[in-house]
Amino acid sequence: MMNKAAKTTIRQEIFGSSMIFSAIILVVFSLFLSSVLYRSRMSKAYGIIKQKNYAVSLFMDGYFSEIDDTVDFLAANEEVQNLPWLYPPARQRVLNLYKSFAKINKKITFIYSGYENHEFLINSEDYKTPKGFNPTVRPWYQSAMAAKPKRSPGIPYQDIKTKEWLFSTSEALFSREHGYTGVISIDCSIEMVTDLLKQRSDVYKSSYSFVTKSDGEIILHHNESLLKKNIAEIIGTPLNLDKDEGRLVFKMDNVKKIAFYSRCNETDWLVFTVVDKNEIIKPIAWRIFFGIMLTGIIAVLLGVGQSFILSRRFSTPLLELRKKVKNIISGNLESDSGYKYPENEIGIIAEEVGRLTAHELYTKSMELAKANRLLEQKNDELKKISTTDQLTGLFNRRKIDSELEKERQRSIRYEKKFSIIMFDIDWFKKINDTYGHQAGDSVLKDIALLLKNNLRAVDIPGRWGGEEFLILCPQADIEEARELGSRICKLIAEHQFTIDRQVTISVGVAEFSGQEKCDDLIKRADENLYTAKHQGKNTVVAS
Repeated sequence: MMNKAAKTTIRQEIFGSSMIFSAIILVVFSLFLSSVLYRSRMSKAYGIIKQKNYAVSLFMDGYFSEIDDTVDFLAANEEVQNLPWLYPPARQRVLNLYKSFAKINKKITFIYSGYENHEFLINSEDYKTPKGFNPTVRPWYQSAMAAKPKRSPGIPYQDIKTKEWLFSTSEALFSREHGYTGVISIDCSIEMVTDLLKQRSDVYKSSYSFVTKSDGEIILHHNESLLKKNIAEIIGTPLNLDKDEGRLVFKMDNVKKIAFYSRCNETDWLVFTVVDKNEIIKPIAWRIFFGIMLTGIIAVLLGVGQSFILSRRFSTPLLELRKKVKNIISGNLESDSGYKYPENEIGIIAEEVGRLTAHELYTKSMELAKANRLLEQKNDELKKISTTDQLTGLFNRRKIDSELEKERQRSIRYEKKFSIIMFDIDWFKKINDTYGHQAGDSVLKDIALLLKNNLRAVDIPGRWGGEEFLILCPQADIEEARELGSRICKLIAEHQFTIDRQVTISVGVAEFSGQEKCDDLIKRADENLYTAKHQGKNTVVAS
C-alpha cells in the first residue's frame, strides 16, 4: 500500500484544508452576522412602529377624553335623566345645555338623548325625526344599554345627508326615582382621526394605523369598507388581544404585515400600527448580502495566506517523516537521510517513530484495548451500585429521589398527574428478633420480587430504607394509586413467605398537588402511612 502513488500532494492537502477552514469561518460568521443584523434591525423596526403607535394612542386619548367627559357630565344631570317627566321650561333648559356644549366644542356634531317612552331630544334644529321614530331600537341606544353602567365603546356611522363619518359615544341614563330612563349620546367628526391613522411614517411608507374595540371589531379605519368587521375575520386567524400591548405578524390581502398594538387608557380601544414586512426585510437582506460578500473575500484571502505559509513550513518535514515511517514499516531501520527535523511536534514525532517497532505498536494497542474494556466494565458496575439497592435489586433511595424530581418537573411542564405509594412492613422488628436477620432479608427480597412482577410497566419501585418502600406512579391520580396500593397490600398479605407467619404492610398514598416540593409530597405520604399504622395496620390511607 505504501508504494501506491499519492493522489494529492501535501501542498494540495494544506490548500484544501485552508479553503475548508475559510469556508467554515465564512459560514459561521455569516450566520452570526445575519442573526445580529436581523435582530437589531427588526428590533429597531418594532421600535419605530411602537413609537408611532404610542403617538396615535396618545392623540386618541386626548381627542376622545373631552367627548367622554361631556357624556359623563350630561349623564349625571338630573334634568337629562328625568326629561320625560319634566315640564316644557325644563326641557328647553336641557336643549339649551346641549346646544351650549356643541357650540363650545367644535368636534361635536350632534348631542341627543332618547328615552324608554320613545321621546327624542337633539341639539340640531335641522334634524327632523320621521313619524313613529323609536330611539330604543337604534344601535347607539342598544349599545349604551348593553354597556351600562359604563359608557358604550362607541359606534362609527355615516351621516345620511352629509356622507360624513361620525362616531357615536353613548351612556345609559340612570335616575334615582325611575331607574334607567334612556340614553345620552354625542356624535363627533372623526375626519381628523382617520387622517392621522392613514398618515405614513417617515421611515416606512407602507405604515398606517387603525382602531378596534377590545374584541377586535374595527371602528376607525381609513378604508371604510373594513369598518365594523373583525380583524380576526379579515386575516383569517384568531387573535388573543387580552394584553395591553403586543406584536403581531399576519397576512392581509396576501401581503405579510408586521403590527404593534396598544390599548387606549380612556376608551379601552386597541390601536394597531402595521407595516409591510417586505419593506423592513429588504434593506436587512441587502445589508446581510454585502456583509457576507465582504466576509467571503476576507476569508478567501486568509485561507490563501495560511495555505502558503503552512506549505512552506511543514511540507518538507512531513515528506521526510513519511520516508522515515516507510523505512520503519519495511524493516529498514538503519536507513537515515540525515535530514534535521524542526524543533516542533513534527520533530518529536519523527524521534518517537524511530524508537518504535511494529511489535511494540501492536502490543500497546492490544493492552490499551484491554484496559478500555476493563474500564467500561468497572464503570457499568459502579453505575449499577450507585443506583441499586444491593439486597432487593430495586432502585435505592438516591435513584428514587432523582426519578421523583424528574417526574415532578415533567408533571409541572405537561400538567400530568402522578402519585406515590409509601409502605413499610408491619412488625418487621419482631420478625428479625424472632426468626433472625436472614429471614428478614428473605422477606424483603420476596416483597421486591412481588413488586417487580405485579406493578405497571411505568411504575418505579424502590427501597426507601430499612423495611420501607416507595413506588412512583406516573400518570396516576389518587384513586388509581389507592387501588394499586390496596392490590399490593392484598398480594403481600396472601403471599406465603419462608417464615411461618403472615406478613402485612401499612400503606400511605399521596397525589402530587401541582406545585409542591418532593419533600412535601413524601411527607404527606409518610403521614398517611403512619395513619394506616394507627388504624390497625394492613390497610391503605390516601389523600
